[in-house]
Amino acid sequence: MNLFWKKFFGRLMPTAKYEKQEVDFVTISEKIKSLRYSSALDAYKKLLLSSKFASAETRKQQKNRLHELKKHPDVAFLLKNQSKKHSPVRDAYLTFSDDFYQPKSTESRWNFGFYFSNEKLIRNYSFHNEKQANNAGNNTTVHAGVLQIRTRREAMKSLAWHPVNGFTEKQFAYTSDVLQSAKGFRQEGGIFKAKIRCTGNIHHAFWLGTEKKEPHINIFHFNGSEIQLGFMNRQQGDGVIIKGINPATYFIYSLEWTKDELIWYINNLVVFRAKNNIPTEQMFLVFNSFIPENRIGEEGLLEVDWVRVYQWI
Repeated sequence: MNLFWKKFFGRLMPTAKYEKQEVDFVTISEKIKSLRYSSALDAYKKLLLSSKFASAETRKQQKNRLHELKKHPDVAFLLKNQSKKHSPVRDAYLTFSDDFYQPKSTESRWNFGFYFSNEKLIRNYSFHNEKQANNAGNNTTVHAGVLQIRTRREAMKSLAWHPVNGFTEKQFAYTSDVLQSAKGFRQEGGIFKAKIRCTGNIHHAFWLGTEKKEPHINIFHFNGSEIQLGFMNRQQGDGVIIKGINPATYFIYSLEWTKDELIWYINNLVVFRAKNNIPTEQMFLVFNSFIPENRIGEEGLLEVDWVRVYQWI
């Protein structure tokens, strides 16, 4: 998909403008959170759904009840905000947020390296077919509220995993990092967002994962020349290639995950949908940069201004 013309003609909203909507979304989500316990809203949703399959006579009776429920403050609040043009409201509340301004004394929900529930397993390693040694957080910094993962031209010996030979020591020409939220946060379904930019002819990614190889969902993956979005689950998956936007410029990359569908967004624009083989387990957030063995390689930078996750009511 080439977003150039959609951007040029204004269908792809500028990031700054879209982010103003996102601020409204965060604010309203606090009110939305309290609506999880609203019996009136729950009754309204159930009645609205049942009326779609009811007889004409039953629908007539339900119409009066729906009209009364709409007067309830909880129902009225949700309907009012959803009816606004370009409203950011979803039936979701904030469950995870990081704008990378927390003081150092604050306990982080992030950890470096790959995650395994077995504490004895090695976590800080790279793969035999990559050129960078993942550096246990030494390539990750926070500056002025921006998370930065730097890939540096730097010789280092580190462990490399080979599917046949297991772990062996390898001399790497670069260093980088993997950052994940497995111990601090994971979730099944919801809305996952991050404001990202990156540079360098290498791979940068924001994805959802588990301890196993699959399921794997790429919310953002720049392969050095183009952006790739998609997923794999049970050895099946799909994806899309995005062209026409500059990954060195901030965009907000989002995934809406329901029981029936995965929907990817760049700012306000839907760029891909998948309705088959949807994951049904909790997944955690991962940011990383890497260099495949078949790429010449160079230094690079992945920057994350903020990341937020919402859950459906």
